Amino acid sequence: MALRVAGTKLLKVLDERGWKKGDFGDQGDGPVCAHGAIRLCAPHKGDAYLIEQIEARREHGTAWNDAEDTIEADVRAWFKGGLVYTDADLAETFGANWEAVVELVRRAAVLTADEANRAAWVAARHAARAAAWDAAWDAARGAAWDAARNAAGVAARNAARHAARAAAWGSAWDAAWGAAWGAAWGAARDAAGALVVRDLITQEQFDVLYGPWGSVCG
Repeated sequence: MALRVAGTKLLKVLDERGWKKGDFGDQGDGPVCAHGAIRLCAPHKGDAYLIEQIEARREHGTAWNDAEDTIEADVRAWFKGGLVYTDADLAETFGANWEAVVELVRRAAVLTADEANRAAWVAARHAARAAAWDAAWDAARGAAWDAARNAAGVAARNAARHAARAAAWGSAWDAAWGAAWGAAWGAARDAAGALVVRDLITQEQFDVLYGPWGSVCG
């Protein structure tokens, strides 16, 4: 499995919208940062969040885009040949269970409002979650845990944002949805982290962390 983003598409986004620093810009129709362009061009929903985590440990993370000495020509030079990430790249960032992490992040990026609400409800019922979290964190202590959780969380959060807008329930719905989504976002992050350290924690601990996500998304 390789993640690919065509250079021609990335450069076209910059041609049409322009480049910026400071935020992604992918939610509007104005300029975008490098990773905002990747979000708009990645062929699979969720892949941009995986790429963001891979590059956070390399030379083209979001901090690089926003650095004082980075200019648009630098971004264009990076985009020119397209972006390709191999199985080895994914394993380096997300650990031995990277395939399951990729699947989860892609699923998180297309969560429906109903799925998010159900995941939040199930997560809230897990009284043993804190203890399982502590055990998993102690087992992990590595970059793969953070990268998987961050990618899953951001992918899920942005999917929810799009769902809320599509529903057009106004500011009251946005506020209610934001509160409910906090728990669903946590469920996605817990599940991704559990996948990374699956062989280092007990089955019971894994079930507690992955269970709320798995009950809704499989």
